[in-house]
Amino acid sequence: EKGTVEDKEAVVKLTKERQELKKHYPNLVEYEARRMFQHFYDAEPMPEPDRAVDDVRVKRGWFGGLRKIPTSRPFSRSSAEAAERRGRIRIGIPKVLNIWSTAPFWRTYFVTLGIDGRNIVFSDNTSEEMWQEGGKYGSIDPCYPSKVAQAHVHNLLFKHHEQKALDYIVFPCITHIPTHLQNVMDSASCPIVAGAPNVIKAAFTKEVNFFETRGIVYLDPAVTFTEPNMMKKQLFEAFAEHLQITEDESDFAAEQGWKALDAFDAEMQEKGRMILEQVERENRLAILMIGRPYHSDPGMNHGVLEEFQVLGYPILSMRSIPKDEGWLRRFFQDDLASGRVEYALEVTDVWPENFSSNSVQKVWAAKFAARHPNVAVLDLSSFKCGHDAPTYGLIDSIITAAGTPYSALHDIDANKPGGSIKIRVKTYAHSLGLHEERLHDLAVKKAELQLRLEQK
Repeated sequence: EKGTVEDKEAVVKLTKERQELKKHYPNLVEYEARRMFQHFYDAEPMPEPDRAVDDVRVKRGWFGGLRKIPTSRPFSRSSAEAAERRGRIRIGIPKVLNIWSTAPFWRTYFVTLGIDGRNIVFSDNTSEEMWQEGGKYGSIDPCYPSKVAQAHVHNLLFKHHEQKALDYIVFPCITHIPTHLQNVMDSASCPIVAGAPNVIKAAFTKEVNFFETRGIVYLDPAVTFTEPNMMKKQLFEAFAEHLQITEDESDFAAEQGWKALDAFDAEMQEKGRMILEQVERENRLAILMIGRPYHSDPGMNHGVLEEFQVLGYPILSMRSIPKDEGWLRRFFQDDLASGRVEYALEVTDVWPENFSSNSVQKVWAAKFAARHPNVAVLDLSSFKCGHDAPTYGLIDSIITAAGTPYSALHDIDANKPGGSIKIRVKTYAHSLGLHEERLHDLAVKKAELQLRLEQK
């Protein structure tokens, strides 16, 4: 495109036209990536000390058994001095891996505890410059999304900390993440993703302890999002001493964090539902990006979604697909009626060994796209992604059986082959145009048939 013009004014005009096209065709992946790290949820105020809290007192019985006795006690609050100190604390969080699916929780958790929202600092989006500057602190793993985590920690240490001092860098080892699916074997994170914070810590402390020399405390607690009570305990143990909080305060902040995640999911699903219903009415196509949470990062997806957006296709994220069983029933009616599955939100009929949370969500998204006539699929996967590899053939067979338009960009890495990506986009766009023509022809035939039936 830029190669077709010869002067600066023409390039400016071309860029302006692209921006106008982007306004007309929403990109929910880009919106999700931006919105997730903003303040959008107002947490409830911390309860006062005189508020009664329901609790359980455990008492040992005469014969060695334990009895749980319901009781009530006042809400435990930390001192005014501790609250004042929290108001001055600055926390840095690297914008990588499963932070891309849980960021609203972390922001809300810390804000509820009294940390100023402006003092919660996320690293920048992934870029080639960031990787060149900060990707040299030790070998991490073949997969780029985990390797680039060290560049994000470097970004916090050497850019954001220089601008205004950070007190903590929080990079949790998220072992399990939430899933909206039913009848899954487990909701485990990729072990590379879960262990990356520990490995990053080693990379920045082996020869020189960069955290210590800059007066920053690095925290990488293990947390599980699928067991709320255990997670509350994990959070309190991780932050009690550093933030000088009580267990009641930590538990309340965790509950607010989950509410923020629910509110974010509801907002994304409402936007997704509106786009899906619009393309149904207009006999158009929307493109569903199926990938891992971090593929929302522009530095991970190489801006490929923007290329489709300016060609006139709205972009959906997996998170934006409505998860309401009633709304989904019309697409999964045959599966439910035949007893293949108990729920629309289920993949046991095609993949019983569904223990990896992100992988199972990709498979379900492929099932949804295969049943929705107005959805095409763009499948993104990073180089040497061990958990994605078993799903390649599965997703391909699901999509092929339904005749759904499908394009895969597997093995994407740090390199951005702009020319070849544009060729792939243009080629795929040509087949999408043919599919849209078939949708229009089908709509015309249905309208003619309806008219004949009415006349008869």
